[in-house]
Amino acid sequence: MFGSRTRYSAAQFLGLQEASVIRALLGKNGVDTSWMHPATMMENLIHVTTSSDDRTMMSVLDEITRTQKDLRSRVSPKERFDERFDDLQKCLLLDGFVIENKQLRTLDPSIRDAPPIDDELIAALQQSGLIRGPAVIQKINDSTESFRRPNPDFNASLTNARVALETLAGDIAQVRIQGIQPPPNLDPTSWGSILSCLRAIDFITAEEEKGLAGVFRFLSPGAHRPIGLPQDQMTRLGRTFALNMCWFLVKLYQPGAITDSQNPWGHRFGGNGGC
Repeated sequence: MFGSRTRYSAAQFLGLQEASVIRALLGKNGVDTSWMHPATMMENLIHVTTSSDDRTMMSVLDEITRTQKDLRSRVSPKERFDERFDDLQKCLLLDGFVIENKQLRTLDPSIRDAPPIDDELIAALQQSGLIRGPAVIQKINDSTESFRRPNPDFNASLTNARVALETLAGDIAQVRIQGIQPPPNLDPTSWGSILSCLRAIDFITAEEEKGLAGVFRFLSPGAHRPIGLPQDQMTRLGRTFALNMCWFLVKLYQPGAITDSQNPWGHRFGGNGGC
């Protein structure tokens, strides 16, 4: 539910407070603080935030959002609090959580049961053996950083997510057509050609081709203009679409490499992954 990015951001945010305030806040929410020492407080906080279960993290983050004025009053200069709190809010939004009226709520009820897609997707890409896997990971991280900037670049965030999806699909297509005679037509710089190739070799079905094409159009410049949603939430939605499609493609490429919890077409997996 909460990704590593949010957990580290929470540690940085709590590190602004005095040791006694940290112990009180964490202890109130069920965290054993008897072993924590002021001299190693940041290391202690990193351990707590990265090892705590989602229920504990939800409780801690909920108290942070409800008592932000009190916590801010204890930090000087106030800009330090504002910067760290802004970063925490953006990290939470990427995980599907929004702070409104001092309450932490999910944008989608299913988020509470889902693992953080960024972490598991990046791990799967690292294990995939794809030549351009590191480049895809870099574009995912670039998308994240564009979103988290003090002055967010939402267009860059979506553009990087779109490039990650296109690069991954193109790399998979190039691998899967090796040895096929006659070789299918493939222009790795053309999204339409990549999808047509993947469909021609039965890597994806016709309906999945439509789904991937639709997500790509949503991510294209001008197609994601928010209607009734704040721009940051609309960008987060588009980015999540892209990462889910990356997840889907890696799952087809390496059946069993990752779980089905984020899979948009769960019935497809098993056997040889559709190939």
